[in-house]
Amino acid sequence: MATRRTTPDQILAAALSQAGLRHTQQVYLRLLLTLWLVIPGRHNFTNLARYGPTSDRTHRSWAKKPVPWVQLNSTLVLQAQDQQTLSRSGILGVDAVFIPKYGTHTPDLASYWSGGQGRAVRGLEGTCLTWIDPATHQPVPLSITQTPATLPSAQSRVDFYATVTLNTILQLPDELRKQVQAVVGDAYYTKLKFIARVVDEGHLPFVGKMRKDANLKHLFTGPRTGKPGRPRLYAGKVSMDDFSRWEALPWADECMVYTVVASSVSLKRQVRAVALVWPRSRRAEVLFSTSIEMTAATIIALYRARFSMEFPFRDGKQFAGLSECQSRQVEALHFHWNMAMTAVSAARLSQLQDQRASPLVFSMEDEKRRAYNAFFAERILSILTVEQKEEKCEELLADLLSLGVKAA
Repeated sequence: MATRRTTPDQILAAALSQAGLRHTQQVYLRLLLTLWLVIPGRHNFTNLARYGPTSDRTHRSWAKKPVPWVQLNSTLVLQAQDQQTLSRSGILGVDAVFIPKYGTHTPDLASYWSGGQGRAVRGLEGTCLTWIDPATHQPVPLSITQTPATLPSAQSRVDFYATVTLNTILQLPDELRKQVQAVVGDAYYTKLKFIARVVDEGHLPFVGKMRKDANLKHLFTGPRTGKPGRPRLYAGKVSMDDFSRWEALPWADECMVYTVVASSVSLKRQVRAVALVWPRSRRAEVLFSTSIEMTAATIIALYRARFSMEFPFRDGKQFAGLSECQSRQVEALHFHWNMAMTAVSAARLSQLQDQRASPLVFSMEDEKRRAYNAFFAERILSILTVEQKEEKCEELLADLLSLGVKAA
């Protein structure tokens, strides 16, 4: 006899009851999650209305109402930790996701970097903060915020990314915030404006990637001369070609690993740098942490775990309608993007709970197929609950067979 699986709706329902939302909003979000996983085709208000009991006008109205996405998704993480499907430690991955959008009237349309196309493309961009379990590499997006096209003259996009990151950190529950090992980002975020605010205001270390020509200086550890004036601080520039002054570490991979505590000129602070060198290809990558006590192995492990935050972006675009919002309002876009990410997270945690005995093989496509089959079977069973005359039964079946069609 097959065991009954935990559905995404059950996982979301448990989180909603603890996130402090009104009862009516909880009911709507549960209904919306069911429709989000069920509907084939585009995830827009019109298509949602074809499969559910609510009109597209109702969906538009709810999309304008705020939802505490960080608290809701944090509750999903804590819930999974209580069920021992996620470990009680994590990192906050920060990254920007490009969302294609056409037309001229959508707010904040501008040129943003598209990693898939390798160039700046006109569209929309969202900054996403993701909770990542470094032990299992399982990601849970906490929130995604739209990047404005224009900012005050004194601010840059880096300032905006730092503000979004700090706001997310401040909204984390105390229990979850204590578990954060570091904020992790790629080479783009290795900038003074971003790191200074995360480290000094967020009180968290940052793990990232440096350019191969990064300006680092060895710290002077020799004896003082006793002469008047400021003591000597540095002992020459760190070389990225000669690692004789670095500490070599044993490593099982094909690469060589070196580490050194140095002063970063651009970041204006001491960092622990870790160089990974592949002798055959002569390729080298430089990672770093603003916490000089963090070990090289931990830095490498945390940075490698960061890449798993790309998978919710992929699943969100392919199966959860991340780039299919038909609204032109900022509030509705924010709601749509976060709902898409939350749907992916609920589906992932549902499969993770059922496959806890083995490594997770997650398929968002399978989750949607399973949800649609259950939805369609429930509609059939609803016809059979009471005895119907033949003519009435034919009407119900005709209505069932036309479920979701675009033209009657």
